[in-house]
Amino acid sequence: MDLLLTLLLRNLGRNPRRSALTVAAVAMPVVILVLSFTIVAQLNRFLDDSAAQLRLAVAHKTSIINPLPYGHKARIAALDPQKRDIIAVVGIAWIGGVLANDREPLTTMGVDADEFPIAFTDHLLTQQEREAWQRDRRALIVGRSTAAKMGWKVGDRVTIRASIPPYSEFSFNVISTAPKAIDPVANWCHLSYVFEERARSGLPESSVDLVSFLFVKCSGRAALERYRVEIDRLFENTPDETQTQDEKAFLNQFISQQFDLPTNLTLLALITIAVAVLAAANTMNMSFRDRIGEAATLRALGFSARFGAWLSLTESVLLCGIGGCVGVLAPVIAFGYTPIGDVQIPLIVRLEIGPGVCVVALTLALAIGTIAGAWPAIQGGRLRVIDALRSLE
Repeated sequence: MDLLLTLLLRNLGRNPRRSALTVAAVAMPVVILVLSFTIVAQLNRFLDDSAAQLRLAVAHKTSIINPLPYGHKARIAALDPQKRDIIAVVGIAWIGGVLANDREPLTTMGVDADEFPIAFTDHLLTQQEREAWQRDRRALIVGRSTAAKMGWKVGDRVTIRASIPPYSEFSFNVISTAPKAIDPVANWCHLSYVFEERARSGLPESSVDLVSFLFVKCSGRAALERYRVEIDRLFENTPDETQTQDEKAFLNQFISQQFDLPTNLTLLALITIAVAVLAAANTMNMSFRDRIGEAATLRALGFSARFGAWLSLTESVLLCGIGGCVGVLAPVIAFGYTPIGDVQIPLIVRLEIGPGVCVVALTLALAIGTIAGAWPAIQGGRLRVIDALRSLE
């Protein structure tokens, strides 16, 4: 064992540049893999948290960008007038928004003031905030991530210009930063205020009371499944047919249509793993060819074929293991102990790299080393001493 360790350390230090490049070639894909897996895991956690809220999202069947008549709300609520299964129906009008001195796009939506605190209980408004929300038609609930990014706090007055026609300017009073809301980015305002500004801008009457979506808060999973079908059946064969999904499926579809992060990041991680395998395999093959004479000499001195195979395989695993450690520590330190960690990502906000992802990444790095070192180990085991020594002549 001492001899094996001595030879390993000498082999790694014999060509420091090659060893360093191999470590980097493994570390960089591992960094990408750690970040990709972390983002996907946190997106899935966000979607699971949304599913637990027992809300249905009702959108236009043709496309989510097509608006729905606000009158759909009353017809959906009429499916359960006693409110035993349908607890609340909330109309939502997306207005986006930008600030006059900052072109960073915002996610601002108008919602029914009375129904919103009932349907979106994850915002957990305090009694004081509820009273301010109901009292002030210009009240604005700001996502905690947006509030931190913009430097907004409760009591501030902000003006947001809508991102869609007629591009009205809305003046809001911040009444909450929703510290426990699932969605940390979205801002919420009164739908009635949005309708008033549309009417004041001169839009046709038919365009004033349109909403982007309707969210339906249900009493349980059975009611969720039942009304997911009944709502679409209610508007079947009408000019504004609907597509009703649970909130998780709706948000997943929206994310996929916008940037499809989970799929793209997973593919990116797989590609980087393949690149790392190729880079490490190339290095180990070069290393074996450079030291074929030494391997033959060890065999001639009486060392077994298994010893030579273990030497090549262990060197590969050790080299890739070092690269894996570097690749895991780099993002952990960067996002946990440097200003890079303050970079905000939509829906996720802050990357939190968990130990599970680190273990998976290190395991894959060791697997890369095993795959890369397998062929040189096999060659070392099959090495014929006379042929190897003759090739050096």
